[in-house]
Order: sequence, then structure tokens, then C-alpha cells
Amino acid sequence: MLTDELGGLEAAREALARERLEELQALARTYRNWTVKELAHALGRQPGRLVPDSGMPKIDLVVGLAKALDWPVEAVVDHLMKPAPNPRGHAPTKDTAADYARLYNESLERSAQRDFTEAIRLAVRSGAIADNPTRRAAALSLEAFSHEAAGSYVEAVRCLRDAIRIEGVALNWRLLHDAKLANMLFMQGNTTQANGIASSVIDYIGSVEADDATLRAANVIALWTRAQSLRTAIPLANFGAWRPLAQSAREQFGRASALCSELSGLSGFTAANDNLAAVIEVVCLELDAVCEPDAAEPAIARLVTIVREGAETAAGTGERKAWAAIALANTAKRFIGDEAKLRGLLEFASAALRAHAVATSNWYFAHRHLQLDAERRRSLIDRGCASRALDATEARLVAGVLGQIPASREEAATYFDLYAPQEGVTP
Repeated sequence: MLTDELGGLEAAREALARERLEELQALARTYRNWTVKELAHALGRQPGRLVPDSGMPKIDLVVGLAKALDWPVEAVVDHLMKPAPNPRGHAPTKDTAADYARLYNESLERSAQRDFTEAIRLAVRSGAIADNPTRRAAALSLEAFSHEAAGSYVEAVRCLRDAIRIEGVALNWRLLHDAKLANMLFMQGNTTQANGIASSVIDYIGSVEADDATLRAANVIALWTRAQSLRTAIPLANFGAWRPLAQSAREQFGRASALCSELSGLSGFTAANDNLAAVIEVVCLELDAVCEPDAAEPAIARLVTIVREGAETAAGTGERKAWAAIALANTAKRFIGDEAKLRGLLEFASAALRAHAVATSNWYFAHRHLQLDAERRRSLIDRGCASRALDATEARLVAGVLGQIPASREEAATYFDLYAPQEGVTP
């Protein structure tokens, strides 16, 4: 019966959880050279009650284990919750290596239709039957793309990390996966690591004689990521000394745009690279203002026009407007001295970012929106206005950003402090 099967699965899950918890506790004892009693004291438990019957520890026990092991809390949770390995693999037995191309292409089609759940399932199936390392890595990259589009940045990063750990992947595909990982890390706020990986990809590509569309695509992503990392490093105040960094970022964007033009006529590259080239043009307006202050006023006017563009249906238009909103906010903060005008531009930019983030589950833009919105709410509270409760949409944005952008968690207390639990209640 179904209930019997579910009961058996639950018992197996609890047994596996208990086993893994015992493993971690044994590792912590060895690592710290502790007795069972010393471990129990560190974890705030009785020696005979270190492992609950269900195998699922409470949060204080997880945190205590993380401290004992010098691990991040998420690493402990990941080990405890990881599914048991399936000895038969992920793919149904009817799939064979000959089905790889079909499953891969079907995953691409499902992703284009925004059916990301099915796209991920098909990508996993294609990876399970891949007959060489490069195909396995490509399937993981495809899975990562659908996870990202669905709003799961953490899973996208996991897939890309798994892809680059596979031995024997063709050089061009390995560099493409490295570049994609760098971009995802940038989206998560890990700009230093993103810049390091992207720079390595750019340098390596420059040292090899081979040149194909995949290598050029890797170079585009790496140049874009490196330029974005440099752009975000430029402070909003006292930025004059940072103009060389802005010039370097502008040069990297220019190289990426030129490569986009080269790839534009190739099958499978046209739409993505045309969209990226349009976004680069927008982001460079911010850098133009930093490099040449006389360009600030026309840059702001142009960015306002782009953000105000109608609800066009062309692919990439929403993303272009969102990047324009970020550039507008940064440029306004650097060059607008009128407080009322600045506040209006920042609210305008924040609203555009919010709209795109809600429509696409893009947590990078959601994070930028929350930062601008936090500034607005803080100024309202400073003027004696009560904070306002989160509505369902805003709650989703806060939860999504804190869950998918690790760099945002330092701001978690600020977000919660600025939103009252009930309408009109000051926290």
C-alpha cells in the first residue's frame, strides 16, 4: 500500500539522517580531541541525547556542530539533508547515450517556454546518460541556466561548481563553465572571487592559439563579469581617484561588446549577444559620467529615457531597463546635489528594479531595489513616518534575496528593522 511505502521511505530517511548526524559528531570529537561528555557540553545536550530519534537536529544543535567543526552552518545542513545516492543513477533505464542530444535540446526548448521544472528534469536526464565528460558538464551548465532563470542561484552555482570539477572536459567548455560560475558569483555579491575567476579565464584564453565560438562566448561572459566587478568597486563618494578603474571597466565592456558583434551572426548566439550588447551600452553611461564629469547630466537624461521606455515585448528590454535603473541610481548619487530631485530619481530607479525582479525572480536586481528602498524607508523614519508592513510581494523579494544572495545577509537586520510586523507599527 502507498502508506506502507511512504512509511518505509520516512524510516529510511530518518535512519540516514541519524547516521549522518553521528558521523559529524564523531568527526567533531576527533577534530577537537573531545570526549563524548565534552562534545555534549559544547552542544548543550546530555551525553545520551546527542542524536534525536528523527535524526533531524534543532537549530541550536546544528549551530553548535558548525562551531565545533569550524564549518559554515550551511555546510552542516547540506551534509545532513543531502539525498542518499541512487545506485541506478538519475536517468530512467529507457534513456541511452543516443538520447542525449534529444533530451538536451528538449531542455533548451522547455527553458525557452519558461517551464523550468521540466527543463531541469530533462537536463538531469541528459547528464545521467552523457557518454563523455564534456557532455556531462554541458548538461550541468544547462541545468544551472534553468535554475538561475527560475530564481535558484544557489542551485545554479552548485551545478556550475560540479561541472568544473569533472575531469577531462574540453578546454573551451571548461573555460565557458568557469566564466558562467564567475558571473553567478558576481550576481550573488561575491565580486572579489568573481573577478579572480573571470580574470583567469580572460588571461588563459589570451594565451591559447585555438579560437572558436565557445571560447569567444566564454570570453564575453568573463569580460562582462570582470567589468561589472570593477564597476561595483568604484565608490559613490570621492570617486575621482578611481577614474582609472572606471576606464578599465569601460575598456573591458568594449571588448565584450566587440565579441558580441562577432558572435551575433552565429546560430544560438544572436539573441543573447544582441541583448548583452544593448545592456553594455547602458551600463557604460554610468562609467562615462565617472570618467568625464561633463557627461553626467546627459547620461542621467538618457538613463531616465531608457527606464521610462514603454512595456516593450522585445527580449532583453526589461533587463536593459533594470541595468539602466542601477546606472541611474549610482550616477544620481554621485552628481545630483538637490535632495528632492535625488530622492525622486532613486524612487524611480527602485520601482523599475522592483518591477523587473518581481517579473523574473532576478535576485540581483531585487537586492539593488531593497538597498534603495531601505534608504528611502530610513529617510521616512528619520522624518517621523512610521514604517510599513511587508506586503506579499515585498516579503517574497526579501526572502528571495536573503536566501539566494549570501552577501545580502549582512543587511538582514536592517531589512527587518525597517519593516514593521504590522501596518503602521514602528519596530
